[in-house]
Amino acid sequence: MSSLDESQPKSPAKKGGKSRSYSDKTLKLLFALCRNQCAQPECMQVVIQASTAQSPNQVIGEICHIYAHSGKGPRGNPAMTDDQLREADNLIVFCPTHHAIIDAQHETYPAALLKQWKQQHERPYREKLTAKLTDIGFAELELAAKALLAPSVVANGDYQTIPPAEKIEKNKLGSTSTMLLTLGAAKSREVERVILSASQLDGEFPDRLRSGFVAKYKALRAEGFDGDDLFVAMYEWAGGGGDKGREAAGLSMLTHLFVICDVFEK
Repeated sequence: MSSLDESQPKSPAKKGGKSRSYSDKTLKLLFALCRNQCAQPECMQVVIQASTAQSPNQVIGEICHIYAHSGKGPRGNPAMTDDQLREADNLIVFCPTHHAIIDAQHETYPAALLKQWKQQHERPYREKLTAKLTDIGFAELELAAKALLAPSVVANGDYQTIPPAEKIEKNKLGSTSTMLLTLGAAKSREVERVILSASQLDGEFPDRLRSGFVAKYKALRAEGFDGDDLFVAMYEWAGGGGDKGREAAGLSMLTHLFVICDVFEK
């Protein structure tokens, strides 16, 4: 069993050749998606117990692997790599009781059922973000674009369109990142309008915006980020750590640039 606040050692302990540690970005994503509730559909148990006058907040939720950490474990899948097993797509948060039951009676709780539960449990997060994406308009996108501008860096100038499916596969993105990209794509035309309008007043604006994303991407890669962790880090940066409207605008901008330029791997 793995608690949500499990520390990440520099050299993760391994069992059977597979690491049980999770990146900070994976843990933060799981926190956001689980909405502080056990993923068992009928369970109302919180996974973070609120603080009291005598005690601080306490994480009581546990991370369960949909496909087991070990190929011989509950719902084992020996074909999956260590990285795939530790991605947010393969993890689901339960209270301690349901974690124990689901792993002990894994024949009753196959991977297909847990995937269905995960999708249902995370749906409110997707719906909330979709609502915010619907609400944002030109002004919010323009504000996000200006906020994301970074000092100009030299880009390679090769901004050819990359088919999203190919680019998603190339960047090793899972279903959660793909979901975010799909939602962000709904505002692609508005993002194009913002960039076109800004370029009429400042011809270097589009290149500075792209360069800002490229610079952030390269900095994160240099820190060792990859795959979903890299995308989520870019998503958090683009969202600005503010309200949901700003987060939605940042996602729209990130999605647009993911498709049209070389911010991510081709």
